Amino acid sequence: MIFQEVKKDNLKGYVPTPHPIISAPTPEDVQRFVGNIGIDETVKLLQLREDKILAERMDPYRHGYEPPHWKDADELLKDPEISEFIILGGNRAGKSEYAAKRVCWLLSEYDECRIWCIHTTHMSSVQMQQPLVYKYLPAEYKTVKKTKITNVSYTQKNGFTEDTFVLPNRAQCFFLNQSQDIKIVEGGEVDFVWIDEEINHDWLKTLRYRTVTREGKILLTFTPVSGYTPVIKEYLSGATITEWKDADLLKSEINVPGGKRGTMPYRARCHRPDSAAMWFHSVMNDYSPFDQIAKTLKGRGPYEVKIRAYGWAESLQGTQFPRFGDHNIVKPEDIPEEGTNYMVCDPATGRNWFMLWVRVDRAGRKWVYREWPDTSMGEWAIASAKADGKPGVAQRNEAGRGYDAYKDMILSLEDGELIAERYVDPKTAGTKTTERQGGKTWLQYMEDDPAMFFTPAASMRIDEGCSVINDWLAYDLDEPICPAVNEPNLYVSNNCENLIYSMREWTGRDGQKGASKDPIDALRFLAVMDPEGEDKSVYMAKGVIGSY
Repeated sequence: MIFQEVKKDNLKGYVPTPHPIISAPTPEDVQRFVGNIGIDETVKLLQLREDKILAERMDPYRHGYEPPHWKDADELLKDPEISEFIILGGNRAGKSEYAAKRVCWLLSEYDECRIWCIHTTHMSSVQMQQPLVYKYLPAEYKTVKKTKITNVSYTQKNGFTEDTFVLPNRAQCFFLNQSQDIKIVEGGEVDFVWIDEEINHDWLKTLRYRTVTREGKILLTFTPVSGYTPVIKEYLSGATITEWKDADLLKSEINVPGGKRGTMPYRARCHRPDSAAMWFHSVMNDYSPFDQIAKTLKGRGPYEVKIRAYGWAESLQGTQFPRFGDHNIVKPEDIPEEGTNYMVCDPATGRNWFMLWVRVDRAGRKWVYREWPDTSMGEWAIASAKADGKPGVAQRNEAGRGYDAYKDMILSLEDGELIAERYVDPKTAGTKTTERQGGKTWLQYMEDDPAMFFTPAASMRIDEGCSVINDWLAYDLDEPICPAVNEPNLYVSNNCENLIYSMREWTGRDGQKGASKDPIDALRFLAVMDPEGEDKSVYMAKGVIGSY
């Protein structure tokens, strides 16, 4: 880029320096300015534009342009509840530019701040990550004199000397790479970790312990060219997308379940409460010509377009409930107070029973309003390399509950609610204990005083029960959701996070041992019994504990 001084005696020959944001005046504009405000004022305006462009080149830390979506990313960076966040993006979306500038901000603003910047190899660090950090260092630090503390030495060929630099405020940045022995990060303590390009999952797990002491943060930025990897799955499995943006290259389809036609995810709340996700779409970077990316992707399939232009990687395994989305999740106060309540239980030995409470209104809509265990006891399942995750802490029966303890706990949760019917896994219902224990079935134990009566759910194949749930989720995708006209038949309280996670993630590929299968089983047992909204007065005379 060549910058020029605007001369009074040569305005007709003035050629404005091109810039993607600061619009350039045409020759006609220049002559109009001269006619309206005179040549001197016109020269001042033109010189001001040239000076602004020059200032951005000389000190992008203070004078560089920041697009609006950077402020949205800053909310995650500054949120004290968020310790990890991932920015996925299309090619040339500016995600690394954002991260590099924020690294320099942290180093400049916080004395003795310690930051690790991590790339794939040492060569890629020197070629891609280190130049960006140097670019956004405040101008005065690029020429600062070396002292016993301060040391900033950079060359284009070799990057920062010894892959580190120290600012006058004792803040220090280190550049690491994944080709090094993972032991290099053991024992270190840092305030911030920026990982550019996808990282090995073992590295990520180790790095988490390096930010604990200083209550630091981890930021990952990359384009998910490898697809739905374990690292992406850890952040996105069970995530709730909170904001969407228009996708000009994918206008005609519903691209991601829960979104409107022609949109792609922009921000999301992860299943882990200390994590968040965001997407930088390629079109958001005005410094990179999006039309060239669009031209390159012309004729490519949606899977590649989603990755390259919008940073979205989806699991090719597919979930059992693709239509389950944010529109099925409601606040507790939005659940109707009137309706017929049902309870369903999936018991097991060696782990907690999983239970759901569902209200059916007069229109036949099903509202899941309670689960147990909920996430106050931890997650029922968490992301892993396995298709259906691995067991979470909520599965452990650490309290050692037996039949009576479960009954007491159920009645305490219900607190006098009228329950029309209780359902249970039909296989468990008829299973007998050993003769030494009396040879009773599960149902018989539950009917002991205090009595709680359950009905075994109909024995149907798993796929048949899932088909009923998918029927509950169905509505006309080409029309807007409208109560009583066009809407799904199943809603879940946002307090039921373990069920929500399983609805989003369960594939069935891990068979009977799938960690996220139990919440689905509970809902499936209910679905095959076809619960209906009834007149409460029908049940008032039963006089059974815990039922109408």
